Amino acid sequence: MNEHHGPPIIEMASPVDQFLAWLGEAESSEPNDPNAMALATVDGEGLPNVRMVLLKGADEQGFVFYTNKDSQKGQELAANAKAALVFHWKSLNRQVRLRGALVAQRKCYETDQDNDFLEHAALSQRFAPTETKKT
Repeated sequence: MNEHHGPPIIEMASPVDQFLAWLGEAESSEPNDPNAMALATVDGEGLPNVRMVLLKGADEQGFVFYTNKDSQKGQELAANAKAALVFHWKSLNRQVRLRGALVAQRKCYETDQDNDFLEHAALSQRFAPTETKKT
């Protein structure tokens, strides 16, 4: 049984608009990191790995987060550019699940440190949802 006990749900025309509305509600009700999401990838043996990352932006083109391309997560995404995301907002009794392909985008940071290193190390992943389920 999928019974809703949170705030009333107002259906939006676009799944992304619905997500952004819910994220706005979560920013008011979640005590910590309403933009936190679980990111699932698979390693070279096909075994899943899940970790928490922070959403940096979302629009009709996808969901954005940052990663170091040399990290385990970055290497897994380079080898298999498919992943799943889950947002869980306990205070709202809601979660959003997405899965799909990722597109790597380089991001350059302005800083006093070595820009070549930071540009090399920092990668933005735009996550295009192929499936969105609200539960």
